[in-house]
Amino acid sequence: MITVPVRDADFAVVEACALDENPACRQCVEQGSNNVSLMNFSILSEALQKGGITAPLRPVPSPNSERSRLMVANGSADIKSDWAFNIENNENVLKTAPIILAGELEKGLYGHRGINDIRAGIAIEDVKDLRGVSIRTWRLDWQVMEDLAPKSLTSVPTVKQMFALIDLRRADFTLLEFSSEPDMGREIDGIRLVPFAGVKVSLPESQHFMVSRKLPHADEIVEAVNRGIAILREEGFIRRCLVNSGMINQRVEGWRTLNQAMPPFDKANLTDPSN
Repeated sequence: MITVPVRDADFAVVEACALDENPACRQCVEQGSNNVSLMNFSILSEALQKGGITAPLRPVPSPNSERSRLMVANGSADIKSDWAFNIENNENVLKTAPIILAGELEKGLYGHRGINDIRAGIAIEDVKDLRGVSIRTWRLDWQVMEDLAPKSLTSVPTVKQMFALIDLRRADFTLLEFSSEPDMGREIDGIRLVPFAGVKVSLPESQHFMVSRKLPHADEIVEAVNRGIAILREEGFIRRCLVNSGMINQRVEGWRTLNQAMPPFDKANLTDPSN
């Protein structure tokens, strides 16, 4: 058996799918699910099978991403998905081929509906007149926000506080994944944020699976997963998972990418290990 740490909020859904004899729940056929944990589980499950590994894949609960990394590093769990910069300097884990390519994931500039009405198709210069808010431990988001060089950039501890700050007009925008809602909006505690129309940013880093070195035959598992990933990408399975889970929103394909001409991602700035 191979184990995958899954955050508590998603655990019941992923466990039910893992135990379901009908493979449909692992085929990324449901649109708008917005369940990234289930998407990652599905990709890993298919990659293992395509790579020739028949061992069952089972989720184990974890409170957050940092605990999940520790679980994989110490061998209490076997595999999880993560950004490359969280894997490369960890001598206790191995890194597979990318499941998400650098620049493949995109986010919107989300603000209150009122400011969105006058910010459609904003130019990069206009971002410098706006006040940004994010969570500093979301390290890749924070790097992109810094590169956009807004008028100010505030860090808050929680997503709820991030939404509240924008609602109070003490900040103008943050970065969020595009949702599958008609207006692509996201809502917390009655506060609804919507993306500035016509513009987006790309995340200049790749995601991989990190594999515990304590997993028996870890090197062979990595090779098998790599074979599976290559097959799944060629077959379009990974693309389908990214689209149907909301990680890629086809409705923004023609929108302008604000950070496409920015310098390569600076991993030296990522010193906080908590995300």
